[in-house]
Amino acid sequence: MTLGQRIQTHRTRLGLSQEGLGEKLGVSRQAVSKWEADGAVPDTDKLIALSKLFGISLNELLQVEGPAAKAPSRRRARAVLALTAAVAAAVAALAGLGIRQEGRIAALEEQVAALQSQAEEPDPAELVADWGYQVLSFSSAGRTVEFQVTTARYDPVEELEVFFLIVNGQQESRRAETVMAPEAPGVYTARVVDEDLSLLSDFTLSAGFVRDGVEYVCPLAEFSGLTDRYSSYTPLWS
Repeated sequence: MTLGQRIQTHRTRLGLSQEGLGEKLGVSRQAVSKWEADGAVPDTDKLIALSKLFGISLNELLQVEGPAAKAPSRRRARAVLALTAAVAAAVAALAGLGIRQEGRIAALEEQVAALQSQAEEPDPAELVADWGYQVLSFSSAGRTVEFQVTTARYDPVEELEVFFLIVNGQQESRRAETVMAPEAPGVYTARVVDEDLSLLSDFTLSAGFVRDGVEYVCPLAEFSGLTDRYSSYTPLWS
């Protein structure tokens, strides 16, 4: 089935005439007719609009094979969506118009797969839903602080390894492994003991995640003061 035939199939499924579809997309009936006859290929923005209107992915509309769909990072997805669509449209144009350039089509399909892979790379900032901390003890002998991070998604099958990374003003770092309470899925905590008051004074706090053996780190805040009653920090995550 060609791109034009797929557009026609989904248009009729929604009970739309060519003119009705054109009105929703801001194009003429003649333009829709050309698309469905494979006499022209929709622009990138129209392809995206068609996929949204039809309730299908861009891959399904263009029938370009790619990796299994995951929840892509919104920031990265936005950055590469236009590139993916443009390359995929070129593939559809060559295939839909019956142009025999197998090598070129294969190369374009590889570009689509590569771009989709980039879009599905997790953005560390979007792995975090919330975070916080609590000073449990503070004295001249040291302090104990509990840090907490809530992940944006929790999957018991592919549970993330989560840790906190603390780097002080002297660039000394400490990695604090977290634990997750069974009654609070997706909420991870770690207690950090600072015996000589050197670590938790001026420091940067980050949340780290390990997925498929790869570490992703999201800076959370830069602290410039931390006591039992007072704290001063600059948020780095939003």
